[in-house]
Amino acid sequence: MQSEHDTDNGAQLLGYAGVLPVAGLLVLAWGDAAWQQQALNLASVYGALILSFLGGIHWGFATAGFASTKHFFVSVIPSLWAWVALASPDLYTVIGIILGLVLFFAYEKNSAVASRLPAWYLRLRARLTVGLSVGLAGFLPLLSY
Repeated sequence: MQSEHDTDNGAQLLGYAGVLPVAGLLVLAWGDAAWQQQALNLASVYGALILSFLGGIHWGFATAGFASTKHFFVSVIPSLWAWVALASPDLYTVIGIILGLVLFFAYEKNSAVASRLPAWYLRLRARLTVGLSVGLAGFLPLLSY
């Protein structure tokens, strides 16, 4: 049987591995000007996918009865937010995805469901939100305004 500590370790490993694509793309963008736009596009899409994934967690909460049915509504907001961000010029895409990650974390931290989450969840979410946000922000100096 898996303990909460094991789940924490597994979630940490997978979570941190999930930050690696943006970190790798950032290194590529800064190292080779020919790849900057492609790396930015891929990192932006990846950030949008992560934001949508976070909404899916809340869909699962509502489906399982773990949270109120309002979480069905809440769960689609990150995907819609990410879609609007991706449809925007590059500067607003990056800023929009970072804001989406931070705002959804703030919502999670202050929502009624927060008290029912495993102790490790919000700590890990905070670190991953910072890691992904900093990685995406690393593209900002490369953008031409």
